[in-house]
Amino acid sequence: MKKFFGSVLGAVKSFFTHWSTPAEGNYVPSKEIVAYSVGGMGVQFIATISSLVTMNAGCILLGSIYSIRPTSLAIIATVGSLSLLLTQPLKAYLIDHTPGEKGKARPWLLWLSIPSAVLLSALAYLDPGWDETTLTAVVGVLYVIMNFVYQFYFGQYTMLAYLISPNSEERTKIITISSLVYSFAPTITGAIFPLIATAFPNQQLDQDFYRLIFPLFSGLGVLITLLCYFGTKERIIIPKEYKAEVKFLDGMKKIVRNKYLWIINIATWFQFARAGMTGVVTWIYIYMLQNAGIQSILSLVMGTASGIGMFAAPFLVKLIGKRNTAIASNLLVTLSAIFLIIFPGNIVLLFIVIYLNLFGIAVQIITQPAMNADALDYQQWKTGDRYEGISGNLGMIGQAIAIGTNFVIPVVQELFGVVDDYDVLYDPLIRDPMFRALAIVAAVGGFMVALPYFFWDLSEKRHREIIAELTLRAEKQNVLDGYADASVLSTGELTAEVIEEQHRLQREMSDAAASDGEDENA
Repeated sequence: MKKFFGSVLGAVKSFFTHWSTPAEGNYVPSKEIVAYSVGGMGVQFIATISSLVTMNAGCILLGSIYSIRPTSLAIIATVGSLSLLLTQPLKAYLIDHTPGEKGKARPWLLWLSIPSAVLLSALAYLDPGWDETTLTAVVGVLYVIMNFVYQFYFGQYTMLAYLISPNSEERTKIITISSLVYSFAPTITGAIFPLIATAFPNQQLDQDFYRLIFPLFSGLGVLITLLCYFGTKERIIIPKEYKAEVKFLDGMKKIVRNKYLWIINIATWFQFARAGMTGVVTWIYIYMLQNAGIQSILSLVMGTASGIGMFAAPFLVKLIGKRNTAIASNLLVTLSAIFLIIFPGNIVLLFIVIYLNLFGIAVQIITQPAMNADALDYQQWKTGDRYEGISGNLGMIGQAIAIGTNFVIPVVQELFGVVDDYDVLYDPLIRDPMFRALAIVAAVGGFMVALPYFFWDLSEKRHREIIAELTLRAEKQNVLDGYADASVLSTGELTAEVIEEQHRLQREMSDAAASDGEDENA
């Protein structure tokens, strides 16, 4: 125990010692990690509001209050997916050709935060008395525009984690710290939203409740997001004279050969199914529990699942690697859902299963962006290109697949009686069989997400070798371009592993040059 507390105190001391200057082997000072992490709370406040207008029957505002059918919501979601599919090349171009010198991610966090908040808030101010066709059409138009703007905004926060440091281990640490910090935002809202709702006659079924919290918390999110823009930097290993000239067809020809990006994208195709169980937690609160006070406490408890999962992720990565961590976390989703197939009406088991699902999904909040960043470094090593934007074009295939998969869960819900009268969820004879079917969907989804990662072979050691070679290439190019200072980054020191790997590569190149000289003499 004494050793444990000594380690904790040592970590805290090191954190503040390196407040303005990064530790040896790192690139990012502590104050920048704080800015990225706390700024992430702003992103998550807006994300929390976005989660309250998801296009599925579990959305209380759109389903229970506006009475939009599950399949109608699925159609809107499909149109949204199509719009993202068609606009993805534009989005990729904008990312890879971001104007100014502030980087690829940070400017968009600044430019898109306010539009995201305004569009989300507008969805709470529609008239539920409109006929279903009009209401569905207006919601659809607002959602399609909002979804493009919001997804662009949210994605740039994740991308900033790829660019904040070229050190994979440091990136994983920063993603972990930031995830733990910004997870306080949904934990706070999950606890206080039910309590705020008690001030309204129909509580969470009251539209005025959403008209209050949507602009209030999305506006708060905009303000906090500014910390990310003003308090962070982007760092990538490139020559000083590197200019991004990304052509769509040329980029796509190169990116489709990156098997690691394919693995990540194929896994995301099946992530929708994991929401089979996590997506019904609001129904459990409102139609089974029916107690705002207990809901507030349980929301706090359930929030710890994500916090613990994100906290455990770097330790699991260090112990068994990113690949095995991704596999294990998704198999946990599958195994936990199997129990619910057997006992779908047990409210205690429902919360346990959803808790385990949230834990498993939270682990991937850390591993997935870390693996994506490694895959982009691999792309640069292989072709010499930085493709943060155009790599997202592989996601177009996933968006196309989502056109069909968007209907899986809504069809299941309607088959079991949830159409336009959501009060049927008070009846366990309707609710329990539906929960069993959704548990099956979640179990299959968890397994299918895990499956592609069995083919991932980009180890942590191999990634360190790639970073060392990229650094050596960039420094040589700087010398050829006439720079007296060949360094590729303005801050930070190279890790001991990278320096050692550079020396090894230099020796190999020297040996190869000597060998070529002997061949010429011969």
